Amino acid sequence: MKIISFEKEFGTSIDSKATKFTAHRILLDANEIRLNYMYLEDDDEIPFHEALADQLFMIVSGEGWVCGKDKKRISLASGKAAFWKKGEFHAAGTDTQMTAFVIEGRHLNAQNVPVLKNLIIDY
Repeated sequence: MKIISFEKEFGTSIDSKATKFTAHRILLDANEIRLNYMYLEDDDEIPFHEALADQLFMIVSGEGWVCGKDKKRISLASGKAAFWKKGEFHAAGTDTQMTAFVIEGRHLNAQNVPVLKNLIIDY
């Protein structure tokens, strides 16, 4: 057995004029599936950008906001997620702190990602 850390201090800091957060790349798959675990601290933000693949942004702890093409911020907390299809413009951030598990890839749908069946709001 091996014990592995995915605590913030072991992650990769993404810090530029436009964005700031810490991430762990958990899986990079030949079928273009990527899994990331992201830490966002006070006032961190992932800026408005186009999704390069389908993306499920699952908030594991804390709270923050997400937005789509209309840039209207929608508050979300742990246990909730946002889903963007490839090509959709979006952003995310927090005023306090938030951790998120993010799944990205081609053709994410309710058959291969069953949690997508738990739709509560469709924007």
